[in-house]
Amino acid sequence: MPLASVPPPATEAPAELHGVGGVEGVTPAYDQSRQPARFVAALGLSPGQRIADVGAGLGYFTLRLSDAVGPTGRVVATDINDEALKRLRQRVSARKNVEVRKVAPDTPGLEPGTYDLILLAEVDHFLPDRAAYLESLRPALTPNGRIAVTHLRAMRPPLVAAAQAAGYAVVSEFNDLPVHYLLFLQPTPGP
Repeated sequence: MPLASVPPPATEAPAELHGVGGVEGVTPAYDQSRQPARFVAALGLSPGQRIADVGAGLGYFTLRLSDAVGPTGRVVATDINDEALKRLRQRVSARKNVEVRKVAPDTPGLEPGTYDLILLAEVDHFLPDRAAYLESLRPALTPNGRIAVTHLRAMRPPLVAAAQAAGYAVVSEFNDLPVHYLLFLQPTPGP
């Protein structure tokens, strides 16, 4: 009796991921909304700086952050999602100044006193306790370090309230994006 032929296994398409952002250049409307070049320019980064891209997902801004800090700078891109991290590692594999790191949902996993800027891009609404998470970021900042937060404008009030509760002040804001805010936080001086 002849053996039945078995078809080769189908190549699995990458699973659609939700809540991990996108990749620049894939969806023109999203790029138009996010304005990545204008956004990264507004961060005011310099070569040699150390940046944390918290909740980086697929790394929408990670490559631009890497370019902005140059070969002497460093970008640590964190996330909790294994598939997103796998895809991001593939995207940044040739970049020596980017480290991709898995973290726990309530722990930033960042070294103390290291980061000139910590970016939270469309991620704060996923945090179970925004204020507690912002407090946990404080030790990772350099003495003049800042936290940059961007999200849809409707998401600004809960973030500002959490920042104030966590002992941060809004030190500046960039309002030249179509539907997103970008604000910068620094710890308020202690008593």
